[in-house]
Amino acid sequence: MDAQSTRKGIADAAEVLFGENGFAGTSLRQITEKAGANLAAVNYHFRSKEDLYRHVLFRRLRPINAERLTLLAQAEQLAGDNPVPFKAVLDTFVRPWLRHANAPASGGIPSQRLLSRELIDPQPFLREELARETEPVSTRYTHVISQSLPGVPAPELYWRLQFSLGALLSAAVRWQDLHGSAPRSGPAYDGEVAIRRLIDFCAAGLDAPRTAS
Repeated sequence: MDAQSTRKGIADAAEVLFGENGFAGTSLRQITEKAGANLAAVNYHFRSKEDLYRHVLFRRLRPINAERLTLLAQAEQLAGDNPVPFKAVLDTFVRPWLRHANAPASGGIPSQRLLSRELIDPQPFLREELARETEPVSTRYTHVISQSLPGVPAPELYWRLQFSLGALLSAAVRWQDLHGSAPRSGPAYDGEVAIRRLIDFCAAGLDAPRTAS
């Protein structure tokens, strides 16, 4: 096995184990056994368990966010001087994530377990770096959605976006289970329909009447 294959094999094995057991619950010995590699190879390619975790996480997160921003820019171009319809904004946010969740080449469900775990409960050693990585994306989307929903105050929009993100992460991690347990009549197994259902759900929450304080 050449060096590149060894590096990828270690990262792929780590992704599955980190997603299943978390950072603390996964040992380098477990990773090397699953990858068919040795500890020296891990040290050579990644230097430490923390750097391996960092590599595995960002190799999945960065392409998703890059695709989101590209699609969002295209949606803004189509809208011209008008606000982007907020369902269209949600589509650019949701679709890339769920597409990667359903693609083995992008890590599939194991990568979603890892990403969801980290976004919900970041590792202390990665918290600041993850915040720097996600802040431009969250700021960009918050700005565009606030233009599309000018009647929703910023504090309220923050909470609604957090709840929408939670729905997305849950759907991504349970993507296969949702299809397997859905009613067997109608379009339940159609991935495109499922994406639109999630977008409709999040859109209803973002544009819901305000709760009296």
